[in-house]
Amino acid sequence: MKSGKWQATVRNRAGDRFSESFPLKAQARAWGIELETQFARGGMRDPRAGEITFREWHDRWWNARIVEPHTLRGDGSSIKNHVMPYWADWEMRAITRMDVQSWIRSLVEKGAGPAAIKRAYNLTSSIMRAAVDDDVIAVSPCRSIDLPPIAVKPPQWFTPDQAQSILDGLAPAWRTMCLLGFYTGLRWGELSGLHRHRIDTRRSRLFVVEVNTKSGIKEYPKSSKSRREVPLPPHVLEALERHIHRLDRDAVVFTTITKGRSGRLLADSNWRRQTWWPAVEAAYHFGDDGELQLVPHYSPHSMRHTCASWLVQKGVSLYEVQHLLGHESFQTTQRYAHLQPDAHKAVLGAWERMEAPLTIVAA
Repeated sequence: MKSGKWQATVRNRAGDRFSESFPLKAQARAWGIELETQFARGGMRDPRAGEITFREWHDRWWNARIVEPHTLRGDGSSIKNHVMPYWADWEMRAITRMDVQSWIRSLVEKGAGPAAIKRAYNLTSSIMRAAVDDDVIAVSPCRSIDLPPIAVKPPQWFTPDQAQSILDGLAPAWRTMCLLGFYTGLRWGELSGLHRHRIDTRRSRLFVVEVNTKSGIKEYPKSSKSRREVPLPPHVLEALERHIHRLDRDAVVFTTITKGRSGRLLADSNWRRQTWWPAVEAAYHFGDDGELQLVPHYSPHSMRHTCASWLVQKGVSLYEVQHLLGHESFQTTQRYAHLQPDAHKAVLGAWERMEAPLTIVAA
């Protein structure tokens, strides 16, 4: 070269040209040999691949995804509101781990909720992982990122009196459905997706296989542990048998009952609005003070929490409750640990064994 430097040029299998200049001929030669070797092994990433913008790579990633339509809608909203406004014009290769952490900080400062931030981050992390897999970037910047903690709410559950008051205010078909919910802990989608042939009346069992989603009935639960066998108490089985005796073998057990629209799959939002909330809002129970009061305004999912809470209070192990509910993680079931009869037995026993407990004189 006129500058006195030595230039090495290498082409990859696609014919793309890569050049670099060095002060010494030996350096240029060594660089060229190493690059040719990496191309031959298929282990060389195109250095220019990372020049693609985040928006361009996102569009390729988005079009290749295989997810449920309702998931796609939620993801699209998260990306539109929290991801694209920040990252759209960045080159993929320019994004660092610290840049991602700064983005998270900006979302917190703008008032985005922890759950919304987690979803936006998970989507961004997926985009970056795909970029690594496709040799667009070498390493994902989404690693060791601090996210705002999501407060875990204690499970909301009904007392037997409260649950009975709700059942009494429901139509017979929904009374059976909710009775089943209180005593099996099935998710609402599992209740509304239950098929007649999944009920084994001779063994007093039902099998959770199908689930009713916004996209219709799916033959797979949302996690592997969700596919499970659930025992039925005698009085629940009796009520269920009365409900299903006229149904075809492959029929869905609980469907719409509105005249002219009967037999259709239930929609969660409609069922809540037309059936669950009116029953809850009209239900009363006697409180600890003996006064009549409204039942807590809990969602249908609280039937699941109620089932678990009652069982734990009666001494059923958390391990058994985990398998009954189909929890993928034992950590999820541990939310009910404080309800165990012996939850604080060791602590209380220690206080009782104190030789000289502290006392105060009554005023």
